[in-house]
Amino acid sequence: MKLIPSILSTCIMTLMVLPSVVAGSEISIRPFLIDETLSARDSVSRVITVKSDYEFRKSVLYATVNEITVDKDGEIKQFISPVMTDRTNTVTSWVQISRGRIEVPAHESREVPLTIKTHPFAEPGEYHVFIGIVEAPNRPAAQAKAMSGDANGVILKVTVSDERRDSVKIVAFTIDRFVTGDNRRTINIELENLGDLPASPTGEIIFYDSRGIEVSSLPVSSEVIVPGGRSVITNQVPLNNDLGRYKANLSLKYGTSQTASLFDTTFFYLMPLRMMLVIFAVVLALSLFVVLLFRRAFVPHEENSNFDEVTMYVRDGHEPNPKDHDIDLKNN
Repeated sequence: MKLIPSILSTCIMTLMVLPSVVAGSEISIRPFLIDETLSARDSVSRVITVKSDYEFRKSVLYATVNEITVDKDGEIKQFISPVMTDRTNTVTSWVQISRGRIEVPAHESREVPLTIKTHPFAEPGEYHVFIGIVEAPNRPAAQAKAMSGDANGVILKVTVSDERRDSVKIVAFTIDRFVTGDNRRTINIELENLGDLPASPTGEIIFYDSRGIEVSSLPVSSEVIVPGGRSVITNQVPLNNDLGRYKANLSLKYGTSQTASLFDTTFFYLMPLRMMLVIFAVVLALSLFVVLLFRRAFVPHEENSNFDEVTMYVRDGHEPNPKDHDIDLKNN
């Protein structure tokens, strides 16, 4: 007697499971995968074909759209609740498909139009969507079935290509031409972001003396520069108080997907004020010494003269009896 309830229970469970098995096997959906590579603002149309292999009854289906996460092997890991907010990274809002009732008569097929239209400012990356074609009495039941993972459908992969570019320009790289003190050691670097992505260049300044030998270096880093923005980096010349001519080479790198480099060079003279005063005093002393030597060598002095002074008297009129030493100034 106990055997009869067991048999009846088995029969009932089989009858309950059989419709879902038949439903899964009697509806075929093509294609299995849609793979699209798009840019922002792109739009593409595709068709999903649903075929019924039922002998007599008509199939009632509903389309569901859920974002999913996949593992490295392409297996579905998680269904994400549908969000229709039109955002730059909400792929479900880019998918346009009929959410109404889809009826497929026995041994017939229906084409379900599908349109993917990316956001004008879509974020680059890979997005995965499960488009369920679910046999259910109503839409809420179809959605619940899709979220439980018990639904047939199409996996849509959308790859949004990154067409943004990195571009940073050195607007100015300056050091005072003559560095005479601590207040004139300032290094100014002005950068401008001409690209579409934020950038934060980093690098260094290498200092060389007049013989081309590296004497010092200085790390350089910038804050994040937004597209279209500018940044000014200030620092101090790290050299000691050594007199001479120096060259400063600036080298910067920036970029995320691809690394780019920037270079610039400037020259300056390191002239410490105290040393300049000492040099000026030495030069002044030498100049005075040379002047004194020049005067001593080329200008004769009175005590060294070999000539005697002669006193001359000039008077008006004509002397009728001139002496031998008189000078006759009479006009001829």
